[in-house]
Amino acid sequence: MITEGPVAVTQMVKDCIREEMQPEGLLSDVVTFVPAYLYEEEYEEPLIWIYEHETTGVDGNGTLFHKQLLQTPFEFFCVVYDEDLEQSEILGKDLATRVAAAIKKNIMRNGEDDSYIFDKVLFDQLYPSGTVDVVEKGDRAVTTSIKITIQYYVDWNYLLIPEKRCPDG
Repeated sequence: MITEGPVAVTQMVKDCIREEMQPEGLLSDVVTFVPAYLYEEEYEEPLIWIYEHETTGVDGNGTLFHKQLLQTPFEFFCVVYDEDLEQSEILGKDLATRVAAAIKKNIMRNGEDDSYIFDKVLFDQLYPSGTVDVVEKGDRAVTTSIKITIQYYVDWNYLLIPEKRCPDG
């Protein structure tokens, strides 16, 4: 159960990616991780850009009583350059698949005593989502998207206790 609200889920997902960007990790080849919605700086690839979709109650459950099951979709846009666009797409799909594996591998580490704190981690979709300019190469690369939805319980009553809320929130 999440006791710090949906912001905690977002941070845990980002931490899963960062953990695997270490030298021996599944994402060790990733040069840039864009953890924010708006990003105006130039980037180096391979890159992963996270986009958090709207958090909603599961099954239309919108009550604020005690515990509530929420879901937050996260979309990861993955870019790997290759002179051949078809190869760029293949490499992007491979990176997107490794993002899902990184979430799967590290999600348990975020619970106390290695317990699961998410109700479900669901695969939604994987697809080539367009192309982007790779400025330093003077070329384009395929962007591949993978969307993963995380379902979790929030205890609204627990969030009413000021000292229990997220320190930055």
